[in-house]
Amino acid sequence: MGLCDFLGFLFVSYCARQRNVEKKPSEKFEVEFQWSYINFTWPSTMDYHYATTNVKYIPENNAMAGIKYYNNRMYIALPRLRKGTPVTLAFLPMNSKSTTNPLLRPYPSWEMNVRKNCSALQNVQSMEIDRFGVMWVIDGVRINSLTKCPPKIVLLDLKNAGRVLHSYVVPNDVSLHQGGFLNDIVVDESDGGFAYITDNSVQDPGLVVYSRVYNKSWKLRDASMFGEVDASEFTVDGLINEGMVPVDGIALEPMPAKRKGNRMVYYCALSSYSLYAISASILKNEELCKSGEWRRDVEYIGKKRSQSDGLVMDNKGNLYYGLLSRYGVGKWNIKKPLQSAKNIDVNKKKFVWPDSFTFDTDGHLYVLANGINKFFSRTYELRLSPDMKFKILKSYTGTNSYLYS
Repeated sequence: MGLCDFLGFLFVSYCARQRNVEKKPSEKFEVEFQWSYINFTWPSTMDYHYATTNVKYIPENNAMAGIKYYNNRMYIALPRLRKGTPVTLAFLPMNSKSTTNPLLRPYPSWEMNVRKNCSALQNVQSMEIDRFGVMWVIDGVRINSLTKCPPKIVLLDLKNAGRVLHSYVVPNDVSLHQGGFLNDIVVDESDGGFAYITDNSVQDPGLVVYSRVYNKSWKLRDASMFGEVDASEFTVDGLINEGMVPVDGIALEPMPAKRKGNRMVYYCALSSYSLYAISASILKNEELCKSGEWRRDVEYIGKKRSQSDGLVMDNKGNLYYGLLSRYGVGKWNIKKPLQSAKNIDVNKKKFVWPDSFTFDTDGHLYVLANGINKFFSRTYELRLSPDMKFKILKSYTGTNSYLYS
């Protein structure tokens, strides 16, 4: 063998080895963090004892809902669904030494989580973090008597210790100040910045559009945003879920490579198998939305195999969604028929109510399984126990968020 042949052989062998060690997407999720109860990094021991003795903190009443990754932190929304919940937005360092019951750190501060202060965060269900490190927080759970403050959208600068960039009070005719439920959000960075938000209110469900550049919001209401009778009763972890729960999950198609073209917004009611979509260009047109003519452009995509809570889209057009009654996660590529969707992981122990999703920057998808239906139930008695009630699970997809097209 000549020198050139030998060097060529080495090069081919090296390339083959590189291909062999290249990480492949996984179809399974593994537990990254888990909690039997939620606790926080209190300012002092005195503050902790005061909170526990004065029923300001009831461990079993604290729940997780939305998760979002940014800069080696997992941000977590903790909706105030019952009494004794001192924090509604927190974070967890991803390099936390403990993976079981790690303490959460209030964000941006304890002061910004104080109840009955309308300038602070009152009841957060979810949020999104854009490419510039701005967190769009929807402080809009107004289905109980734990706050009388109006719902709002708050923009926090994560690169500057969570400084408030802007706070917008959502008008009562867009989301009810008593009875509204801003549930989930996607961010569209085009045309000055828009947020598309699901209002899960039983009284007035719909899609809320917020324009950052005009600092205005409007709402779309349609039959596709209501629950369906055939999906209104199902059991998860021994608890029967009844009722026609309206629009909940939402996902945005990634920006085309040339940053031009039509993008679709996908949504579904919780008590439904049906998936719908509408063009983002329509949502951004306030006058068209107010005319009602937009309804003819609502696209019925098809039926999923289960009811879903959260949805998320990656930058390759893959839609991931929870399978509530099947205890798993589904996946569908929007370029193919919905019938081609598959269940990528199903496990009754891991996925008790798969809810919120997020991507990191290394190709991992995270899902929060939180059994949140028990916290909404008026009859379910919450108790402290060693059982792991909240899990953040991770799977390697090799893709990124829809924001990074």
